[in-house]
Amino acid sequence: MDYLMSTKESLLPTRKAWPLRFLLLSLVMAVQCPYAAPIRETFFQITPPVELSRLANEWEPQQALILSISFPEAMEDLDIARNFVSVLDAAQPYLDIYVFCEQQKHKEYAHFLSLLHHHPRVEEIMKKTHFIDSRSLLRWARDFGPVFGFGRESQLVTIDMVYRDSMKSLEEEVLQLDEPLDPLRDFFNLHGDAMPAEVAALLQFEYEIPVDIVRPPVSMDGGDFITDGRGNIFVSRQTLVRNGGNRSELEGVFLQYFGAKQMHILEALPGRTVPHLDMIVKFLDQETILLPDFKESSEKAINPYHAELSRGARSVIDKNERYLRKHFPDHKFLKMPMPPILFKGREEIVNQAKQSFVKAVALEKGIVSTEKINRLTDLQLVDLEKTVLTTIRKELPKAGLSTPESLDEVLRYYGQLPLDAFIDRYSEPATRYRSYINSVFLHTKDGRQAFLVPQFTSSDADESTSLKEWEREVESVYRTAWPEAKIHWINCDSMVSDLGFIHCATLTVPLLKKD
Repeated sequence: MDYLMSTKESLLPTRKAWPLRFLLLSLVMAVQCPYAAPIRETFFQITPPVELSRLANEWEPQQALILSISFPEAMEDLDIARNFVSVLDAAQPYLDIYVFCEQQKHKEYAHFLSLLHHHPRVEEIMKKTHFIDSRSLLRWARDFGPVFGFGRESQLVTIDMVYRDSMKSLEEEVLQLDEPLDPLRDFFNLHGDAMPAEVAALLQFEYEIPVDIVRPPVSMDGGDFITDGRGNIFVSRQTLVRNGGNRSELEGVFLQYFGAKQMHILEALPGRTVPHLDMIVKFLDQETILLPDFKESSEKAINPYHAELSRGARSVIDKNERYLRKHFPDHKFLKMPMPPILFKGREEIVNQAKQSFVKAVALEKGIVSTEKINRLTDLQLVDLEKTVLTTIRKELPKAGLSTPESLDEVLRYYGQLPLDAFIDRYSEPATRYRSYINSVFLHTKDGRQAFLVPQFTSSDADESTSLKEWEREVESVYRTAWPEAKIHWINCDSMVSDLGFIHCATLTVPLLKKD
């Protein structure tokens, strides 16, 4: 969810006693950015800490909302554009909105503005929305944006962590992974690592206030950082591992740069997903902790993999709750529903098995080229299935693909994995969680409050009914902490497979006070 001349010198303030991990990190950065200046001369270096009076809290009055958008991504998938416009519309009555984007993508920029132009409240949205010419960025502003704090001299401090996990590229190369990091995704990530500098510059320019930027020796995504307003810092075990696994060393960085009193390690959700705590933990104020009430599916898991992921999610959520209740016995705990993991059903998996078989035969028989096979439309895939069926009937006259039974017979004939075995071993490319906790809280300087909360829909009638019931519970829980807050639902169906929701895609700037 980033790069151009944004390498950071190292992940330790001094070169003394470097762990092997960080020596490798510097080497990887130098290889990835051969056109950059020598590491010691680059601008984005680790800096000394700035003494903080405190970190900013997400629930306190705010000045602005920050988002980022890739216009090409939004135009390729209009659901992304619609989701983005929904956030702009919901937020505009409360705060100024700054959207970091690359305006050099002028065709896509014009296309997006034309879509926005047809919104019934376009004038209100545009009055509060400011598009900031930036670099190529994806939507996950929370992860690569800064953490805000206040210095001892009343200045705003932007804390800029190393966003990229720069060990990934090396690990993928060494391990020869089947699915290496998408180079384009890596490009966006490298750009994101420079975004906090642009935020700091913008705030100084727009509000004429002193803003310091500090770069600590820690590699972390913003979605995996939670603070309670009392000096407690919460990160996942994955962030600890990402920074070398030395707990006391990482805690020392948080104490030095973030003004923390204590670091707490929690567990992130299991599976092939984004391991960020903001999916399952939220402080609504200094004394109120919001946790999920995980709802497991009423239907039996379709295979052991699905069953294990559900069991693992339940275990993580319960373990975190036990830890928090033990260490914060005087806090108020609120729980809200968390829908079951979104798994594909048997019919979808059967169709996928059929499609995989059809494509394999089509390639083997030369019916379609490798270059075209993954660019076929749904209608073209239907035609391809008919052509393949005609071809295999020359060898197996009674072959059929229309039912699971006939498909299974064909698979067995051609020595493929039987359908039951395929289903038993099936796993989705991403573990699709849905979270109402991954919301953003808006709080204006005149005291108005609102929550922008993810909303999910389903074509299944029973689940649709459950989702509506859970929404009523969610509203009640949020209003328990903030009775006057308005609830704005943002449809996030299109974001489920992207593994992040509204909190991931937004960043709130604390209210800025001039001297």
